[in-house]
Amino acid sequence: MKIRDLKTTILYCPFKQNIHDAARRIAGRDVLLVEIFTDEEITGLGFLTGLGVASGSEIVVINEIIEKGLKPMVLGKDPFSIEQLWQGMYQGTTRYGRKGAAVRAISGVDMALWDIVGKKTGIPVYKLLGGYADRSKVYASGGFYTERNELEELADEMRSYLDRGFKAVKMKVGRDVRKDVIRVEAVRKAIGDDVDLLVDANEAWDVTSALRFIEATKPCRIFWLEEPLMPDDIDGYVRLTAQSVVPIAAGENEYTKYGFKDLIARNAVHVVQPDVTRVGGISEWMKVAALARTWNIPCVTHAVQEVHISLVTAVSNAPIMEYFTHEHYLQTFLSDLFVEPACVHKVVDGFVEAPKAPGLGLQVDPELVKRYRA
Repeated sequence: MKIRDLKTTILYCPFKQNIHDAARRIAGRDVLLVEIFTDEEITGLGFLTGLGVASGSEIVVINEIIEKGLKPMVLGKDPFSIEQLWQGMYQGTTRYGRKGAAVRAISGVDMALWDIVGKKTGIPVYKLLGGYADRSKVYASGGFYTERNELEELADEMRSYLDRGFKAVKMKVGRDVRKDVIRVEAVRKAIGDDVDLLVDANEAWDVTSALRFIEATKPCRIFWLEEPLMPDDIDGYVRLTAQSVVPIAAGENEYTKYGFKDLIARNAVHVVQPDVTRVGGISEWMKVAALARTWNIPCVTHAVQEVHISLVTAVSNAPIMEYFTHEHYLQTFLSDLFVEPACVHKVVDGFVEAPKAPGLGLQVDPELVKRYRA
């Protein structure tokens, strides 16, 4: 089998209204589809997501790297030689890569390669990678800042997740410590004492602010505090993790096993969060999970539930997966775009099943692709 072509497609879907985390205004969802075609008429599908950051150039820049940099490196090659292809792409982009857009580009190609292998062998990717479990516990991710930013609106959203069977929820913090303490208290009151409450500060604080927040929210029993500092502030994470009574989670903006080596070996976090669309694809995500397993550290995910379900069910140290319901701004377009795997669209008692179809089980709605092509 040989790779005969590679095609990318940029999609964009604007939101009806803006939402915010602590770091950015989010106006829409852009998606880059990556398709790899083989001479045996098997097509692998990968995708990357964006939030229109960097003046909307994020996905455009990644697309250019794939089309002009990575595509010539993989054409004519055996798609089963994934490790060889990954190393070739990584070394071939060293001068302008190692982190950021180049590694994100590699992530999309690597994802499509694994999809080909699964389809050719007739085996779901989660089974190819280890097949540790057939389902994963999920937490409902939400609680963004809105234009109205009302506490009752936030509380209603969190209660709605419990009505759907979720046993854990996550909300945004990071704008103002005092106001965020009030937000957390309101959510804890709304969901009761038996539900795990996770909070995400999206890189907004320094160590002092994070410690103040942790101290003030002790009665709320936070499950973990996610990304309280800028991703490159490893020294700050080391200090914070050593002093925090709340587990510290980070890594969604980290790249490759080399970046996670620093986080893990220096005891900078309690939980690592590699994102398959950023870390270097499925190949690199699995290496980070193995590295974390060596230190007995949980390896969880960031968004992209359509692919991450095949990874968390493959390993033994992924106790939970981030999940956005169909109605959430960040997810509606993706849930409609990826009509398969259907199992990911169904939460039962706080769990989601692994896809049973060969490969990643991804299938897009061609009409939506036409409608939202950028």
